[in-house]
Amino acid sequence: MSSCLHVIGLGPSGLEQLTVGNYRRLCKAKRVFVRTSQHPCVQELIAEGVQVESFDEVYSTKSSFEEVYQQIVEHLRTELLKSSEVVYAVPGHPMVAEKTIQLICEKLEQDYEVIVHPAMSFVDEIFRVLKFDPIEGVLIRNYDALRNAELSGLEWLIIPQVYNQLIASEVKLDLMTSYPDDADVFVVQALGTSDERVDKLPLYEMDHGTFDHLSTIVLPPCSEVISWSKLVQVMAVLRSPDGCAWDREQTHQTLKPCLIEESYEVLEAIEKQDMYNLCEELGDLLLQVVFHAQIAAEDGEFQSQDVLQGIIQKLIRRHPHVFGEEKAETADDVIQAWDKIKQKEKADRSEDRAFFNDPRELPALMLASSTQRKAAGVGFDWADVEGPYRKVQEELLELQAATKTGVGIREELGDLLFAVVNVSRFLKLDAEEALRDAVHKFQVRFLKMVELSREGGREFARLSLQEMDVFWEMAKSQEKGGKFM
Repeated sequence: MSSCLHVIGLGPSGLEQLTVGNYRRLCKAKRVFVRTSQHPCVQELIAEGVQVESFDEVYSTKSSFEEVYQQIVEHLRTELLKSSEVVYAVPGHPMVAEKTIQLICEKLEQDYEVIVHPAMSFVDEIFRVLKFDPIEGVLIRNYDALRNAELSGLEWLIIPQVYNQLIASEVKLDLMTSYPDDADVFVVQALGTSDERVDKLPLYEMDHGTFDHLSTIVLPPCSEVISWSKLVQVMAVLRSPDGCAWDREQTHQTLKPCLIEESYEVLEAIEKQDMYNLCEELGDLLLQVVFHAQIAAEDGEFQSQDVLQGIIQKLIRRHPHVFGEEKAETADDVIQAWDKIKQKEKADRSEDRAFFNDPRELPALMLASSTQRKAAGVGFDWADVEGPYRKVQEELLELQAATKTGVGIREELGDLLFAVVNVSRFLKLDAEEALRDAVHKFQVRFLKMVELSREGGREFARLSLQEMDVFWEMAKSQEKGGKFM
């Protein structure tokens, strides 16, 4: 029969909170290994004559907690090879915020019998001192896991083992990305002992006190926490009978102009490199996403969580070179792989789905570029950029001929524009952005031309075309000289 490891919980403080069964097991054992002797119960056991061996020295020889815990597990493995029973005791409940027990279950259970003897945890004492029922909702997070946690503020947040002031400062900064700076925080210390202490502070002052291995930080539910769920909740209120009359009247159709407007305002902020405004405009665009999701939820179509799930799964599925085994060394490799995956997805949904499946509302230059890229993806493309150059010249001549006959002008103009987009694709330039830049440049020069004419005492609207051209060249000259932008 294999050896047995008894994992015993010591409770949150002294012997009075130790279960009778655990006390008897500890007193009966010839040797008791403890993760740390820096615990009230361990000190009282030693005073009663229990032979205790701690792993405190391991903490001083390893550079990380992970290495410490690995060393403890390997030491226990060695002891199990020598003895039929080994007793290992840890603070609180063995299965609550105790990393070594997770490693023991992972690495030792397959070879040895592991029996976990429960105890009170520090969480039980928190319920007592702060007088709240865990049915209200509780979230327990280690101090180094806050940045990736989805903090909603809907439940009590418990952060155990805040060992020192440096960790407390890191916790504060992490919390302040979601919680208001003045949110209520409880710093609880040495629960269940004569040194028990509970301090209520605003978040921005949380790290001003002293901290040790018995310190825990607790935040009550907070309605002002910044989170996705909060945004969804606000939108639901606005659409409710007690919400906003305008918001209640909106539909997917009526919101289409808003979605387009907000998208272009984001683009404008990017072009101006106005990061402050970009932040605001991205928020406005995100509102449109949540708005449509809320309407869909009310109609029983889908929930906002379905939107999140869909995009997360799509990103993982379309990046097998990141989340899977495939390789993509360059950006072009990524685009080709992305297109292949998209085509397979569309084929899986419907074998008869059209090859060109871009949204009909896509801006024409973007639609042209996407169409050309898809055709090129299956080999229908020019060998080099000289082909598109010749095509532009050919289409220009055809447009000139059409204007003389008055037949097919619109069609030939479209062909010319389509050919120009092909040139931009070969030059690896975005036709939409290039045209936008050209329009912006024209606007700046035109306004400067008007300004220069007024400075010369001339009324711009009364100038001849030749006179306007003079001011136009003056504006171009000043622009190239860097006198205005």
